Amino acid sequence: MNTFKLKYAPHFGTFASAGSDLIDQIKYSADLGFTAFEDNAFSGVPMPNLMGIGMLGQTPEYLDKIGKTLSDLNMEMGTFVMGPVNWPPNAAFTSGKEEFRNIFLDKCRQAVEVGKRLNGKYVTVVPDAADPTLPYEIQTANVLESLKRAAEIFEPHGMVMLLEPLSFPPQVYLKTSAQCYLLAKAVNSPACKILFDLFHLQQNEGHLQRNIDLVWDEIGYFQIGDVPQRFEPGTGEINHEIVFKHIYQKSLATGKNFIFGMEHYNSVAGIAGEQAMLEAYQKLDNTLN
Repeated sequence: MNTFKLKYAPHFGTFASAGSDLIDQIKYSADLGFTAFEDNAFSGVPMPNLMGIGMLGQTPEYLDKIGKTLSDLNMEMGTFVMGPVNWPPNAAFTSGKEEFRNIFLDKCRQAVEVGKRLNGKYVTVVPDAADPTLPYEIQTANVLESLKRAAEIFEPHGMVMLLEPLSFPPQVYLKTSAQCYLLAKAVNSPACKILFDLFHLQQNEGHLQRNIDLVWDEIGYFQIGDVPQRFEPGTGEINHEIVFKHIYQKSLATGKNFIFGMEHYNSVAGIAGEQAMLEAYQKLDNTLN
């Protein structure tokens, strides 16, 4: 079995050869040495090659089974996706309309119950689309009001909503780490942190090491995906060895212990692709010192 220095988190579908049952995929990942697991789908909207319909779409009994399996295997539940209020995204958050805000807050309450069953603390939140009819500052104020109310829901349960900037579709509101930083600082709660997604942020802003340093104190989670094809490390333009050595050394110096979600596809189909992906992570992890 592998021993990884970092908590890399496969998702449902990473090891499809283990079978269609999510429980079997978790067990298979544990056998390979992974100590965390995440889910990238959201309820009702399956993502290509990312199995399942999201944790909010599972039955309470199945969520309990997943949570127990992770606990028995000494694995940590990574993030799961709460999903936007509307998809494709419209200006639900940014509009400030109370009807949309109430939908969002209801989903936050659902996410708390899901998190309890999974023994998980992280949930991915996407603030939908920009509203071109409103000044940017007004949109930001509207988003902040929703996030502050959400933090009041999550914080008593020790849960963390992770703000994820996206590189697509083009109408999304949240696109940069600096935006996330401003929001997290303004919410001022341990329940609101940044999901620093290397795939999206390499496309939107680049300068990954510098921007990691700038927003470091508000980062709660990382996700991985090379650019441009969103495959495993080493298949695109990101120099993961340099970036991850920087994160690893900075983590040791500051006492932080992140989960690194493997939110990408495999560059090669089938078992051969799973092996190539596994070898990419072994190679990456072996460079850390």
